Amino acid sequence: MHNQHNWVGVKWVVMVVRVPHLCNQTTREVQFYLTSFNCAPRNLGQVIRLHSGVENGLHWTLDVTFSEDACRVRTAHAPENFALLR
Repeated sequence: MHNQHNWVGVKWVVMVVRVPHLCNQTTREVQFYLTSFNCAPRNLGQVIRLHSGVENGLHWTLDVTFSEDACRVRTAHAPENFALLR
């Protein structure tokens, strides 16, 4: 690994392959995770799924409660400023 001093504390590098099937279309998504979480390899899948659930719930809340997806503010500092106001 390049610049190993930047990787101090990393316990695992995890590759997750997801194959979602939506509307008769199959795609393949590959994601990599770096973690300093010290657990058995068989438990990392559960940890990743739990984290994804929290992220998905947060994004759903932001969209439904604050209508973030409907907002058309896209340039300069405006998106960050609007997010702070919300």
